[in-house]
Amino acid sequence: MKKLIKTKAIIDGNNEKPLYEHYFLLENGLIKAIGNKDDFATGYDDVEIVDLSDYFIMPGLIDCHTHLSIKPELGDQISQLKRDLEINIPVAIENIQKDLLSGVTTLRVMGEEHYLDINIKNKVISGEVIGPDILPSGIGIASSSGHGAGLTTADGIEEIKKLALKNIQQGADHLKLFVTGGVSSTNTSLDMSAYSKEEVSAAVDVADDNGIYTSAHAHGGEGLNLCIECGVRTIEHGTFVSDNQLERMIKKGNWLISTLTILFDDKGVGGKDLNVPSIYEKLLKAREKAKENLENIIKSGVNLAVGTDSMHGMIVKELEYLTEFGATNFRALQSATKSAAEACKVEDKFGTLEEGKIANFICLKENPLNNISALNRVEKIFKDGREIKYKF
Repeated sequence: MKKLIKTKAIIDGNNEKPLYEHYFLLENGLIKAIGNKDDFATGYDDVEIVDLSDYFIMPGLIDCHTHLSIKPELGDQISQLKRDLEINIPVAIENIQKDLLSGVTTLRVMGEEHYLDINIKNKVISGEVIGPDILPSGIGIASSSGHGAGLTTADGIEEIKKLALKNIQQGADHLKLFVTGGVSSTNTSLDMSAYSKEEVSAAVDVADDNGIYTSAHAHGGEGLNLCIECGVRTIEHGTFVSDNQLERMIKKGNWLISTLTILFDDKGVGGKDLNVPSIYEKLLKAREKAKENLENIIKSGVNLAVGTDSMHGMIVKELEYLTEFGATNFRALQSATKSAAEACKVEDKFGTLEEGKIANFICLKENPLNNISALNRVEKIFKDGREIKYKF
């Protein structure tokens, strides 16, 4: 049955101002029409009316970078990834439902063992689990001596190609490379590169040949240079990105996925991992550099979207950081809606409220274009045109 959604205003993801007194028509979970309320004055007697006229309606949020099995405050994130599937399935369900309640209707997952992300995606599709739509990468591609090395590693071109193809065969819609070291690992540097140019290119080529794309964990230095040069689509974190690298990213069309909450919030790397001296030292450096860089990143005009990096339910913090360092509320919103969808190559389905898009949207009493923190108070959530009730 068709549904006519009455709203106070629509924040569609394209326009910088709300579209007041606009309605939209849904059919089979898709937006069929959108326009001024007068456009729907007659001819809709047999349509179900959903009265959301007290609410600002905007696209469901997209978290461009997460891990389903991880709670950063527990520390030792790789050990969490390595746990058996039977342990991590309930952990993942708890995490994604926390994300959903924060207004996130799409999650891009950036590496899981045992193909946990594909398992959870299928449970959501079947209706067994209520949660956001999942964009899986399969097993993260990491060297045995680098950051992100879990139960499965890939050293050398042939092993990289083999794991990349296996991920695709299992249902990955993008590949995730771990190129530089990470803050939360003890034996890696944030500007080193675990892979050579030829190895990064091998993963990119496999992705290109199979109609998907590559993302890469890269904080800065030579590893980030290789990602730009080799055509990695989305560069994750970019904490130490230089002005020169930003310029080249703009020319190449790379995306930068900002993940700040895990650095600054006590539930992030500042949890149990603070007890590890080498991690604590890197965390302090990363925090300092992130504060220095964020304003330049925003001003540069580089393609920018956000992810929580497993800080489940906290995507609004990412948007608040952007506005704190100079982004307009509109650009911050787009970093988790329209821009996020473009970064993840799902702009044909998600990210804006337009005809033909999937009807994933959230309802707010306050206009987030005036106050970004209004997103902390999501009143209602709709996925595929159906309201999600808060009882899981």
